[in-house]
Amino acid sequence: MELKRILALAAVVLLVLMYLSSFILALMNHPDSGKLLMASIVCTVFVPVLIHLFLMMRNVRKGKGLYDETYSYKEDGSEKKH
Repeated sequence: MELKRILALAAVVLLVLMYLSSFILALMNHPDSGKLLMASIVCTVFVPVLIHLFLMMRNVRKGKGLYDETYSYKEDGSEKKH
């Protein structure tokens, strides 16, 4: 499995666990459940942005430009040329 898929899977697992723990703590009427929900909402935005930044830095390390495409479905050479 390549790095991009591993990072994407790790991000999905992290976000699901964060929301699941928020939900369980809310059901248990834990006093910190609101804070954990807020952390989950922040991570919903922060984690994908962080992964995208890692992919951009990976392009730079490979000698590509900073804003070159970072997604594999566009790197396989099968995109249509106009």
